[in-house]
Amino acid sequence: MKHRLLLVVAAVVLVAIGLGTLVAANVLAGQRVADHGREPAHAHERSDARGPRDEFHRFRLGAIDGERLEPNRDDFAARTAADGPLLLFLPATRARPADYQRFLTTALGDGYHVLGLDYWNLGKTLSGTCEADPHCYGTVQRNRFDGTRQSDFSAVSPAGSIVSRFRDAIAHLDDVDPTGGWGRFVAADEDIAWSDIVVAGHSQGGGEAAYIAHIRPVLGALMFASPVESLGPVHAAWMDRPGATPASRMYAVDDVRDEFGPRIRGSWTALGLDVPATAGGPAEPWRTDTAAPPEGWEPHAILTDIRIGTPAQSHSRIIKDSTPLDAEGQPRLIALWQWLLRRFPLPAPTGP
Repeated sequence: MKHRLLLVVAAVVLVAIGLGTLVAANVLAGQRVADHGREPAHAHERSDARGPRDEFHRFRLGAIDGERLEPNRDDFAARTAADGPLLLFLPATRARPADYQRFLTTALGDGYHVLGLDYWNLGKTLSGTCEADPHCYGTVQRNRFDGTRQSDFSAVSPAGSIVSRFRDAIAHLDDVDPTGGWGRFVAADEDIAWSDIVVAGHSQGGGEAAYIAHIRPVLGALMFASPVESLGPVHAAWMDRPGATPASRMYAVDDVRDEFGPRIRGSWTALGLDVPATAGGPAEPWRTDTAAPPEGWEPHAILTDIRIGTPAQSHSRIIKDSTPLDAEGQPRLIALWQWLLRRFPLPAPTGP
């Protein structure tokens, strides 16, 4: 009798749990519908002790034009003043904006609006996909940029492209922060204000940032451990043509032990980044440990040498939250990050 009673109680508990789960799922679905398909924004959250202490607005776009986005991970956004330029950051292959909070916090402290944007970066790396095919790189990068040029290499739709995600993210941020100055980055005709945007990224994301700078006149471009778009004498074909953004507004940094170092430095050469920027200046790439270049020096290709792990780890720790910290808990590379971020003119403050 006792065993039967226990079985009945267990069955009732399981039914209650199932009904509770179903109700919770329906509530969340209702919230998404009410928010026009966009995932409800999370409350501002502090990261754990390993991450930065600053707060970001986290949100997911969910769906665009009725198409469910894939991947659909948290985007990160924040701003201080309402008139700063925008730093658009694109993660590496299979990485998330959440992996770069230390760098994004550094940009925020320098007066930028910050948007760490999720995008299609799953599957095989760009360098592994294209290898020695010079035309493959631009085909894949253009497809991920705006959804055109779909191919066997990449079939991102226009709705899932970087451009579409960016517009929807800005619309969302303008809704939740109407005095924040987000709307000025997308005009009424949906034209993006590239001249007010610094595009930045890590590995595949840095290569995408370089490609965007090539086809759009951006304020500047920052490439971390990237682009990985050369193989021996071959490099991405788009690098052979003059770009919309001059090399004088593009900067790249990598560690000397990076496993992809030769392919990255070949890309730097193709982009014209590894030539002396000033008369009498250092030969490039410029070498450092963690220090920023001396005043008056303006290298556009920088190699660090700080022993931040294996060659594979070196590729990531130049910019990810796993970057080495000093005794005060600050990234050892923060001075170099700040130097890079300050290469572009920031507007004079106009108010709180």
